[in-house]
Amino acid sequence: MHSGSDAVEANASVSWTGWSGKVTGGSGALIADTATQVELGGPGGGTNPEELLAAALANCYTSTLTSLARARQIELTGILTKARTRLAWDKDTPHHIAQGDLTVRITADAPEDRVLSLANEARDHCPVCNILAASAKLTVAITVARRDTGKARQ
Repeated sequence: MHSGSDAVEANASVSWTGWSGKVTGGSGALIADTATQVELGGPGGGTNPEELLAAALANCYTSTLTSLARARQIELTGILTKARTRLAWDKDTPHHIAQGDLTVRITADAPEDRVLSLANEARDHCPVCNILAASAKLTVAITVARRDTGKARQ
């Protein structure tokens, strides 16, 4: 599961002028226009930190879940992870992430209790979940469906 090192690093950069810019990930796979949101007085039309955090949350949770499933030899035939983050502020608190929500639909033939246990363990092991939960409310809603029927169980 690990390549022998005790750390994995990633990097990204943003080139910015005025109200917009471009975010680029070190891998070359992430290249996106970024802009200040309309709600914050900007032009919108690009990604923003909150959207990137939601993407990181969904991706990290899913990656953690699939890694744990492989290690335990539990076959997951499909995963749909949706994430939402909420930027908030008030007179006492500057801009901050107040909430992160994950909605996860897992399709698997394994017993539901094993899949739910795995999904909860993934929440506890996911680095982005842990960072968010340290300073914001984090919710995770998990639905398990069987591949053969597609009928969901919660």
